[in-house]
Amino acid sequence: MTKQYRKNKRRICVVICLVLCMISGIKIQAAQPGYFDNPQTVYDEFAGKIYDRSFKKSYAFLKKKMNVFETSSGSKKIGVAPRYSGVIVVSKTSDHVQVIYEKKKAYGIGWIDRDLYHKEAIPYNGNEKQLLGNGTYWIQNKASGEGIRVQIIFLGNQKYQVSILNQSKEDHTWKLIREYDHFYIKNMKNEKYLSMDENGTLTDGKIKDMNNCFTKPQKEAAQKSYQWQVMRLNNKNVYPYRDFMQFDPAWARKDYGNVSDYSGKMAAAGCGVVAITNAVYALNGQFVDPMLFADYAVEKHYRIIGAGTHDGIFKAAAKKFGDAYGFTYIKTTYSTSEVREYLKKGCVAISHVPGHYVTVADFNPKTKKYLVLDSHPIKSRPTSSFGNWFKRERLERGGLTSSAYYIYGVPGQAWKYESAKGIQFQKDLFTFMVYMR
Repeated sequence: MTKQYRKNKRRICVVICLVLCMISGIKIQAAQPGYFDNPQTVYDEFAGKIYDRSFKKSYAFLKKKMNVFETSSGSKKIGVAPRYSGVIVVSKTSDHVQVIYEKKKAYGIGWIDRDLYHKEAIPYNGNEKQLLGNGTYWIQNKASGEGIRVQIIFLGNQKYQVSILNQSKEDHTWKLIREYDHFYIKNMKNEKYLSMDENGTLTDGKIKDMNNCFTKPQKEAAQKSYQWQVMRLNNKNVYPYRDFMQFDPAWARKDYGNVSDYSGKMAAAGCGVVAITNAVYALNGQFVDPMLFADYAVEKHYRIIGAGTHDGIFKAAAKKFGDAYGFTYIKTTYSTSEVREYLKKGCVAISHVPGHYVTVADFNPKTKKYLVLDSHPIKSRPTSSFGNWFKRERLERGGLTSSAYYIYGVPGQAWKYESAKGIQFQKDLFTFMVYMR
């Protein structure tokens, strides 16, 4: 009788809690970060509890769990920030750092010891990720083959401004959803998806909303008339550039091979596959889930337990996923001079340095410096979480000494986007977009 009463009491408490949350508008937000979450949303939820709103927020990965205290005096413990998790740093005092941290079923805010933070935390770029980097793209309907040049600018919250070139007054806001080798393009005004009918006429329609899918689906979410492929035009995606980390909370704790301890997590062993993600994003602006490459490396035995990733993954990944994500393996070279010439032609390289892989994304002929993106920076290289421009001398000694470079480029046979049909399609799309406004 007593046990039953306690069970009923707990059920009633849960129901009351849910009802109160619904009435007051409180969001119960899962703590496990998603790939494309906007951290600004989390920050805004705790705005009233932030000690110094003028402090410029930053992001860090915790190598060890840390006690969280209620105030900056550190007198009352209120929780623990988990090991291998991410925090948003929102304020600092002489002894403590105020952070928004992950909990089991929500986020929390509190203070952690400043000395411990500086010893066991690694800063990184925790800003919202983009499926496509800003730039000029060719978008092409998968069913008809018709395409157009557009300027794409990220607005935040996974929304993009799409502008037809030479028609700058007509800007349009869309959401992009990736499904392996194509995108679905959702009009944020009417919640419909861009499509093309059997006659090649632009239209739109309602289809079921979906999440991003980087693997090849067994069944596609919609017919090919709703599917759009993209190709970056003119230049690489390095101004600005982004350096993705192995310890990004979105994938840091995911398994890379069948290993039970930290050495089997992406944060510890994922440098080779994250280097591919960095290389492709710098090459053509397309973000690729590093777990796509990690799972493939495990499947094909390129994952070497205790040692990381075999360099055969670089050619194999391009062969398997290059058509879907717009990159191709060109060659392996051992010459920095040859790498420089490929970088100047629009290619990127992955460099095998002592015990690690880094991405060499660009070369600046004016400064004669190379852009290095390191997914796990350490002092011996020395690199940072935000990319570095190094002279050749630095690239050829110490922790950045390369034993081999693996060159990626864009596929040689791209769409024939200079066709007369494309010009007519551009006019039709402009008319359609104006109508949709």
